[in-house]
Amino acid sequence: MGLITSAGVGSGIDIESIIAAILNAERAPKEASLARNEARVESSLSAIGKLSSALSTLDDALENLNSLSDFQLATATVSEDDVLTVITDENTSPGNFTLDNIVLASGSRLESLPSTFTDITDTVGQGTLTFTAGSNTFDVTVDSLDDLDAIRDNINSDANNFGVTANIINSANGPILVFNSDITGDGNTLVVTNNDVSLNAISTNLTTPISANSASVDIDGITVTSESNTFTNTIQDVTFTLLTDTVSSVDLDIAADTDGVKDAIQAFVDAINAFQTTAQSLGQNSESVRGELAGDATLRILVSQIVSTIQDSITGLTGNYTSLNSIGVSFDEFGKLEINNDALDNVIATDFDAIGSIFATNTEGVSLKLQDLIDDYNGSGGILKIRETSLNEQQRRIENDRLNFEFRITQIESQLREKFGAMDALVATFNSTGAFLSAQLSNLPGFKSD
Repeated sequence: MGLITSAGVGSGIDIESIIAAILNAERAPKEASLARNEARVESSLSAIGKLSSALSTLDDALENLNSLSDFQLATATVSEDDVLTVITDENTSPGNFTLDNIVLASGSRLESLPSTFTDITDTVGQGTLTFTAGSNTFDVTVDSLDDLDAIRDNINSDANNFGVTANIINSANGPILVFNSDITGDGNTLVVTNNDVSLNAISTNLTTPISANSASVDIDGITVTSESNTFTNTIQDVTFTLLTDTVSSVDLDIAADTDGVKDAIQAFVDAINAFQTTAQSLGQNSESVRGELAGDATLRILVSQIVSTIQDSITGLTGNYTSLNSIGVSFDEFGKLEINNDALDNVIATDFDAIGSIFATNTEGVSLKLQDLIDDYNGSGGILKIRETSLNEQQRRIENDRLNFEFRITQIESQLREKFGAMDALVATFNSTGAFLSAQLSNLPGFKSD
């Protein structure tokens, strides 16, 4: 039997309002409780997310400071930066060098003899051409109907071509077939052979106007060579590439990359301060403002651990520089990290290696200890991840409670409508009987209506 949706029609009583009042009285406290719990969980999830994000940003900054190699990078300065490019690594030693007598590496060039051909439609025979430069080789098949134009195209499009470009120059003495090879280095001059003498004109009979040669340069009077224009470990742990030989002399200075280290430290300071700002905002608790994690023990402990790690001396270090404070990185009165540039510059000038030791010594360096701490909170199974999982579970339970409560309200409404419906029908019956009796009495002899 369906619910009565117009209760009170029979009795004239406003049963709909009665039912609504009862349901509202039943619904209000539970919905208020669910809303409070939902708001609390959502606020906590948002706060945990902000805290986790701030830790991730800090962790990213620490990536550039967690290895001694991050502090051993060198920077190269070239007097003529359009002459060569330089790449250094963490093993590169400082030094000053003069490079002169620069000769660039080149590939080779072969040409067919003048007057060999009269037109690009000339054919030469059939067989296989083999192109070789050093250890590189590939074959091209020539058909008896292939003219110079087709041979050129087949060479250039061959999938195994290692860097040979074929062209045709139409000279006064007829077309000349030209081969240019990208393979550089002494002994790597292009050679073209065949398996049929009909192809001699475009292989074994070619002239060699340009032979392949190696690049060479004098470094402080010492001549060095390379098959290509790139020299690797010619200066140990340095790679440089020659770009031009138009300048007779170039100065190369290699020094410790102090600017890069200072930039990384500044990024670290900025990340710490960004984390502190987020933590202070989440944890503030005043009469006018209450943060989302005000009074939260996890936040208090985390902030305390980070500050302590930054301020502590590094276990195992001795001498003048054993902590961040000793190299000019410390907290101000507002709890923000700052750099004393004069102090840091002094350390860079007098004991540059000490900076790397403070940040990245074994497992005790500030950066490494902070990353371990962040992983305890942000890593898989970390404290914040566990809290986030718990809050998500609470959110699901609240949603289930809401669904169950709505089902219960539906049942209560159904029961109320059934009971009030029965009452409405009974009252309607009483009203009908009363009306009938009144009508009958009014028809009796001597009945007088007041």
